[in-house]
Amino acid sequence: MHPSLMQRAMAGWRWLAVLALAGVATAVAGEPAEAALAAAWRLGAQGRFTEAAEAVPGTAGEEARFTQALLVFNRQPRTAADMDQAVALLMALAREGSTAAVRARSRYFWARAETLRAHDDPAAGLGLYEQLWRDYPEQPYGQRALVHQLLIALYADEPRAAVLAKAAALERAAEKITDPVVRSQFHQVAARGYLHLGGAEALALAHLRRVDELGVARREAWGDLQVSIGQLAAEQGQPALARTHYQRFLQEFPTDPRAYTVRALLAALPAEATEAAAKPQN
Repeated sequence: MHPSLMQRAMAGWRWLAVLALAGVATAVAGEPAEAALAAAWRLGAQGRFTEAAEAVPGTAGEEARFTQALLVFNRQPRTAADMDQAVALLMALAREGSTAAVRARSRYFWARAETLRAHDDPAAGLGLYEQLWRDYPEQPYGQRALVHQLLIALYADEPRAAVLAKAAALERAAEKITDPVVRSQFHQVAARGYLHLGGAEALALAHLRRVDELGVARREAWGDLQVSIGQLAAEQGQPALARTHYQRFLQEFPTDPRAYTVRALLAALPAEATEAAAKPQN
């Protein structure tokens, strides 16, 4: 049906982990930091985690401790000792951090570490994510916790009715998300999860349209988004909506290798005159 979108849905947990780590790199890099910390982050961005961890200054400052935790967290091959060290650092910062931002950020990655220690079992950090959202709903990392809760709910091995009920409750809570990037992530996870469930394509389409409305997607991802909306709209009997998004893609990417396929999808839609004739007359 939607191969690329469905594959991403099935790999949603790992996808979100990468997304979250990229987010913290941006957040930390934008804060005032000592030259040594900045150097450590640069090494970490190159995948040189062992060197990066060694470059962190031997201070007890919060940023140094957090940097150390994240670098150890990402070091490959990941070992139990590394995860224990990362959890200890993050747990202490989550409890003792001097600001809400530090505490929320640390608890978020503490939850991520607990998930990895449980062999990528998303539910392992669920309690931490729930508490993080309750305690810090105004913090970006508190809001990210709600995205993880939705991901866990949509892929849970539970009866369909229970999954849908939990997802609906989280969607109501998500109305309080103020960060547009986090809100976009929430809708992306929702769309992929509903496609994974099957029989909820209309819900998936609604969430993809919300992502589009937010306008925070990068250019290449924006192109994929237009095609995904077009495909879902066509399947849901909304050819006019499908046409709009296919045309938007072609206007932005006329020479893209995907353009040939999109033109074929566009040509397969009912003609506009046929659509008009098919509409019920008042």
